Amino acid sequence: MVYTNVLRTRNHFARVGVHVCLVVSYALPAATVCGSEAAGVRSTNAVVTALIQEGSTRSPSFQRLLDRVSKANGIVYVEFGHCAFGHLNGCLLPFVVPTTGGRYLRIVVTPDRTRVDHDGLIALLAHELQHALEVLAHPEVVDLDSMLAMYARIGRPLNGRGGYETSEAHAVQDGVASELRTDRARRPRSTVNHTLFPG
Repeated sequence: MVYTNVLRTRNHFARVGVHVCLVVSYALPAATVCGSEAAGVRSTNAVVTALIQEGSTRSPSFQRLLDRVSKANGIVYVEFGHCAFGHLNGCLLPFVVPTTGGRYLRIVVTPDRTRVDHDGLIALLAHELQHALEVLAHPEVVDLDSMLAMYARIGRPLNGRGGYETSEAHAVQDGVASELRTDRARRPRSTVNHTLFPG
């Protein structure tokens, strides 16, 4: 889901969130995916990084998402956190940070293991990465207003939740979930990585 609560965004993220993203991207660039400083998808959290690496190993569709983000003109940071005051399990946050090197985006997913199981969280990450690709595919999206305009064209508004959804993101999530189920079924349980959640 793309969380676009305009009131909260303009009063909070527009004032604070952009700076948070910049601090994350410049202060802690070493926690990246696949051991590459040039990786398009990054995290400052080792558990999130492990989940993304596991997704790339177990799901060809997930790996294709990472490849597409890496080829796009942008950096996507993924962290544990809460969307819509905890009402959503994950979201692409409603701000874009344009820089000379591209655009920075931020995804937040729940750390609560009672809400989403291990493989479900990897599939959820794929869902949100698809939203990031939707933004990166539109060079005119450089701020909240242009993001809202784009999702008004390509997305479906979620009434009462201040956001948008796309059928493509659901299709990606379902495809990755299916590949993870197939992968899990064909190998012994002990060989499937069970990343420890925080808390």
